[in-house]
Amino acid sequence: MVAALLILVPVVAVVVWAFFRFSPIHADRKRVLLFNVASLIVALAIAAAWTVRTYLVMSPTVDSAWWPVISVLGALVVIPLVLALAAIVRNVILFRRRAEGSEQ
Repeated sequence: MVAALLILVPVVAVVVWAFFRFSPIHADRKRVLLFNVASLIVALAIAAAWTVRTYLVMSPTVDSAWWPVISVLGALVVIPLVLALAAIVRNVILFRRRAEGSEQ
């Protein structure tokens, strides 16, 4: 568990930093910031849903003491995955660069 935390915590930090750092500069800043914040809220909501699901599944079992650990590890996996998917959607689909004067 300690090794997983030592790996996943820096991964989450780097992914969150990169998600906000490499936002498209050619798009409207307010719209991009709104998309970024909404994506972060969705990632945190999915992580919270994972936590609730883990509690509901594990609390009546003999492994009930481990549900917080599994919840944290799951959230540390879910958040970067959701933000990576949001970055792909943001950069490729929503705010892709419009080529000016492109050949037709």
